[in-house]
Amino acid sequence: MKMKRNLMTSVSLATVVCAMMTPVLFSSCSSDDEQNMENQQPVELQIVSAINTRAVNAAWTAGDKIGVFALKEGTQEYINKSYATKEGDGKFLPTAEDQTIMLPYDGKDFTIAAYYPYTASAASGTYSIDVSNQDDQEAIDLLVAAPVSGVNKLSPVASLDFYHKLVKIALTMKPGDGITSDQLAYMTVTISGQQTTGTCDIINNAAVVGTGAATGDITLLTSADGTSSEAILLPATTTTGMILTFSVPGAGEYKWTVNSAAKSKSFVAGNKYKYDITINKTSLIVNSRIEDWADGNGGEDGNAI
Repeated sequence: MKMKRNLMTSVSLATVVCAMMTPVLFSSCSSDDEQNMENQQPVELQIVSAINTRAVNAAWTAGDKIGVFALKEGTQEYINKSYATKEGDGKFLPTAEDQTIMLPYDGKDFTIAAYYPYTASAASGTYSIDVSNQDDQEAIDLLVAAPVSGVNKLSPVASLDFYHKLVKIALTMKPGDGITSDQLAYMTVTISGQQTTGTCDIINNAAVVGTGAATGDITLLTSADGTSSEAILLPATTTTGMILTFSVPGAGEYKWTVNSAAKSKSFVAGNKYKYDITINKTSLIVNSRIEDWADGNGGEDGNAI
């Protein structure tokens, strides 16, 4: 009887031990399953950006919207998704749930390409440019980011650097001999010899390609008091044939040949060409200089015709 009692005690202990271990085993399996499921979840792309000044100001504006492409092994996985910086701080988020780019759980690398300003018409990867109307310069100030590769689930942040793909000219005018400040009011300024349309391969951050003959005139955006004027133009390998015309109410027209200034022989993408102009009754005095859309690099005098 004593031996039987000991045997029963041993069986009971084994049963208790098994019962105590069972929740631990189930808990371990559950934890592993949860971890495996988590590892198989995609991760949302994060975008931060830097910008080298803009047509209107030197930073993003709240609500600015960019278009984003995500490519895997050369194939477009996400096409022209819309992202916006709510606070204008360069942190971009998808504008809607269906615009979100998700990085796959398999860890494969994505290449991220982007441009500003967003347009639905750029879904092909080609951006169409039209600078014939200068009234809204933010809408035509094309910026394209250098593509960023190696973005994946473990490195989900794409830090994008945006660059100007067009050219800016900025003029300041003042009255000289025989001209009053009042006469400059409502002056119009035009530039001839322009390609007004073009395209840009935004996915590959390619150079802008002009379309059509370079024969168009563009009216610059000029302040009501006639003291400042500016335009965003397509790049040009030569400025031959480009003439700035100043139409001053009550005084007449004054013309200046852009190519007459040594530093204005061409219009290079990302450059700002600045001109300080004194309008005299019988002539113009022009001082011109080139700047990056951030830093200046010198000046020179030009000639009027």
